[in-house]
Amino acid sequence: MKKTIFCLCFAVLCGDICAQSYHFSQFFATPLLINPANTGYMDGPARFASNMRSQGQMSNGFFTGYVSAEVNPLRNQLPMGYRAGIGMYAMNDRSLSGALQTNTIGLSAAYHVGLDTYGEQSVGLGVQGTYNQRRIDYSRLTFENQFGPNGYDGSLPVGEPLDVNSRSFFDVNAGITYNVARQYQRFFIGGAVYNILRHKENLLTEDFSMPMRFTLQTGMQVSLNDYESVYASLTGMSQAKTTEVTLGGAYGHKLDDKFENELIGGVWYRYKDAMIPYLGFLKNGFQVGLSFDYTMSAAKAGSQIRNAFELTLLYRSPDKRELKTIIPWF
Repeated sequence: MKKTIFCLCFAVLCGDICAQSYHFSQFFATPLLINPANTGYMDGPARFASNMRSQGQMSNGFFTGYVSAEVNPLRNQLPMGYRAGIGMYAMNDRSLSGALQTNTIGLSAAYHVGLDTYGEQSVGLGVQGTYNQRRIDYSRLTFENQFGPNGYDGSLPVGEPLDVNSRSFFDVNAGITYNVARQYQRFFIGGAVYNILRHKENLLTEDFSMPMRFTLQTGMQVSLNDYESVYASLTGMSQAKTTEVTLGGAYGHKLDDKFENELIGGVWYRYKDAMIPYLGFLKNGFQVGLSFDYTMSAAKAGSQIRNAFELTLLYRSPDKRELKTIIPWF
């Protein structure tokens, strides 16, 4: 039994160190993570976003926290439909009761070019540099060799090649996006590539290069009338031999006609994995959202650690030049 516990723990540890890339279900609250080209694509002068994701059991689960800020420094100098954005995000990812932690700081820049006279269509290119530090606290883990005739003894050697407790690395990401922003209809499609430098990721003695990750995303917003809107999106990610596809939609209803005051509810489905119900509220530029990943795959029966909660907070400073909002999912 002890050997089984150790093997399971070590398998999770190696999987997290070597293969897992962070992801959020509420992708619209992490614009700089899903595509660097999203940087600065907004009507107002600034946007702030945060996401807190808790996944699994408290004793052996995952927690990821994210905050970002973006600005449009040239919004008053550029022609209609053009945008130049810069942004920064910070993220902390913890697993195995905090034994394994990754801290990331990313800097992004993007430029959007208008394609028509009215600035309704645009194409944006973005690039992002990230500095990452990953560390592991072996004192919070137990290993097979530390179990003797008298039970567990933490002073015994672990018997594994774990001679590195911290590693830092730098990487580069890039993306492109096409946007259409009309009065009652919005549409976007974009793609990005991550881990272009294929940095050395492993904390074990064997070298491991993180595979490149590719993302493709599209979505739309349609205003049915002055009070009702429909939102839909499709997100696909591919890394090494793993592919993840999430699709779904939401319905938004404004509670009055004097202020930006909207209640949003919907559901997303991660293919062969989980249903993700979502409830959000938008008021005067502030948006709060809560979602729950209900696992439907075999992973639930095997471990019960896949269900997750996410809480997001966003703020978009208003554009006093025009009373409009472009795709609230970004």
